[in-house]
Amino acid sequence: MDQAQSLREYMQRFQVQQENSNHPSRVITITSGKGGVGKSNFTLNFALGLKSAGKKVVVLDLDLTTANINILMGVTPKYNLTHVLNERKNIWDVLETGTGGIEYIAGGIDIQDLLEIDQYALKFFWSQIQELQSYADFILLDTGAGISKELVDFILASDETILVTTPEPTAIADSYSVLKTVIHYNKMPPNFRLVINRAQSYKEAIETSRSLKNACSKFLKIHLNTLGFIMEDVHVRQSVRMQTPFLMSYPKCEASKNITEIVRTYLPEVELNTSSSSKGIRGFFEKIISMGKSF
Repeated sequence: MDQAQSLREYMQRFQVQQENSNHPSRVITITSGKGGVGKSNFTLNFALGLKSAGKKVVVLDLDLTTANINILMGVTPKYNLTHVLNERKNIWDVLETGTGGIEYIAGGIDIQDLLEIDQYALKFFWSQIQELQSYADFILLDTGAGISKELVDFILASDETILVTTPEPTAIADSYSVLKTVIHYNKMPPNFRLVINRAQSYKEAIETSRSLKNACSKFLKIHLNTLGFIMEDVHVRQSVRMQTPFLMSYPKCEASKNITEIVRTYLPEVELNTSSSSKGIRGFFEKIISMGKSF
């Protein structure tokens, strides 16, 4: 990359930062009760859908055990957030661009990493995170599946959480367990949105959504919002093999139409109800550290 190109990219980022300086990034945790429900694939295509709608999106892969975002795009990240912490790489060094122009950062970091670094390193980390906050409209956190303290922390620190499940009874039960565990740690219910993935029909999707929502209302005393449904679609599996988001490779398939509808539903709602209390990605990590110290 020549110096002129580097300067152009810097100026473009500076302009975006100036335009978004008064609008902190909305941090969305995307999770599931168990693996194999299509969480990472949803994250990637949802990000692409938001990007197609004119939004600036960064995906942060926080699934430390089976990071899949880069695999789904057929790319290998050179750096991750640990390089910001330990080697003083700046946020633009670790921000990668994948298929379809999706920008993402490989995580490689856990709460303990943040708790153990010295104040100088933490200050540098905050300065870099702050630049990212003024760069993106949405930061999507692709987390590990299942229930863990780290997942609960991520959910409680985020502006909202999208819970992805399938109609399988085990997936529904595990999703309910995630909700139950989060409520145990936080009496005020976080903002959850439900996505039913790989449904055989809209009837099945609606019944799955109704079943989980009723259980949450009856036993957890919370209202669970349904964001949308994604039908079982052979094109999704083909896209995974191609390592290309299905929204790009098969834009007219049923699953792509479902993602587009989810984005159309989501954006007007979130733009109407955006709270000024959102602290963005820096606020997310500050909450993570405070919770890590309190446990």
